[in-house]
Amino acid sequence: MEEFVVGEIVNHQVGDAHCPACAEDFPEPCGCGGLVHASVLEVEDPDDNPLITTRCDQCGRSDEDLAEAV
Repeated sequence: MEEFVVGEIVNHQVGDAHCPACAEDFPEPCGCGGLVHASVLEVEDPDDNPLITTRCDQCGRSDEDLAEAV
């Protein structure tokens, strides 16, 4: 299976709805038909919650990009 990078995590699996490298509750469907994968970053928000970065395995957009497009 093809791998791709989300944040600094390299081993996300393209097309794998149960990608073992993803953060909890990911991947999730993208409007393009791909899957949005997520990696937990080593930084936290002011409330000490871990931050995540996302990327679709087909169109390459993040959750933030998709939210802005709506």
